[in-house]
Amino acid sequence: MPAEHEEDLPTFQHVPGADIAAREIDGVLARVLIGSAFGLTSPVRALSPTLYLDLNFAVASGASLKVPAVAEERALYSVDHDVELDGERVPAFTMIVLEPGSEPVLTAPRGGRIVVVGGSPLGHRFMVWNFVSSRKERILQAQDDWEAQRFERVPGETEFIPLPPRHP
Repeated sequence: MPAEHEEDLPTFQHVPGADIAAREIDGVLARVLIGSAFGLTSPVRALSPTLYLDLNFAVASGASLKVPAVAEERALYSVDHDVELDGERVPAFTMIVLEPGSEPVLTAPRGGRIVVVGGSPLGHRFMVWNFVSSRKERILQAQDDWEAQRFERVPGETEFIPLPPRHP
């Protein structure tokens, strides 16, 4: 979250699957879940420029697609098969960060599903367990609140998961 929204209350937005922006491009089904790409814009709201693309290559199609430079920072991840990026093999289950401004050609020799994520930099963040903040003192407060069980319970949930041991 952008620093000015870090303390916002949680929200939820339902977008039916049929409303997700999608089109087929050279044998690849491109869905824009968040952000804009390929002339499509997602109906999902975001508080900062964010990108989340789902690229579904037909099985064993060997199709190729240029990854657009539509976000300042981008990374891609294949969830099932090795892919090629500008002719170089990228193993499945490997996240690769793309060079800013580059538009590499993504090829999926065995088909597969690839996600592209990215957006604008948010600045430095601290992360401890499930807590993320731009301020260390906020992380410490969240840990104290979790241990004291001051977080609102999830409806129907009865289990409490203790905070992992703290490290200095």
